[in-house]
Amino acid sequence: MNKILPPDFHDERYGLTFRFVNEGDAEFVYKLRSDPTLSKYIHDIHGGLEGQVEWIRKYKEREAAGQEYYFIFFKDGKPLGLNRLYSFHDTTYTGGSWVMVPNSPMEVVLAVPIIMREIAFEDLGMTFEDNYDATHVDNKKVIKFNKMFGCKIYKHFMDVKGEYVAMSLTKEDFEANKPRLVRMLNLDSNE
Repeated sequence: MNKILPPDFHDERYGLTFRFVNEGDAEFVYKLRSDPTLSKYIHDIHGGLEGQVEWIRKYKEREAAGQEYYFIFFKDGKPLGLNRLYSFHDTTYTGGSWVMVPNSPMEVVLAVPIIMREIAFEDLGMTFEDNYDATHVDNKKVIKFNKMFGCKIYKHFMDVKGEYVAMSLTKEDFEANKPRLVRMLNLDSNE
């Protein structure tokens, strides 16, 4: 990996503020990740709220080593969602665990993956996104949105929750498609 983000990393982009998840966020994280509707397409969690606190403690060690970054996003001080960058190998990474509070404004929901890719490609110097953990085939909105960025499906496979597609994205494709998406979502007025 080219760079490691500082332990106090936080920023504001497109009208959202964000920072690394910490133990104080465990209840919010657990609430989102244990909601059956919201967690339909992401990995199951175990151990209740205490298990989530323990997971965050272990995550903070991975964060300090630059192995993984788990972000919480806020709008007007209110927590709205989560997303993560992980599995860094040279200049390749994986992004995922994208989950947002129900009824969040659409431009907020869609700004999060733009921000995550900006962090990966611009702040960390990554050149290739390889989502080998994949997206469930029934999660058609996420697949469609990722294709709008230029993501390409390179593999189908089965898991305990069904069929998944693995997608990839180059930094060049992200940079080519980002201005159009930012304009389409009217995010350029929120910077």
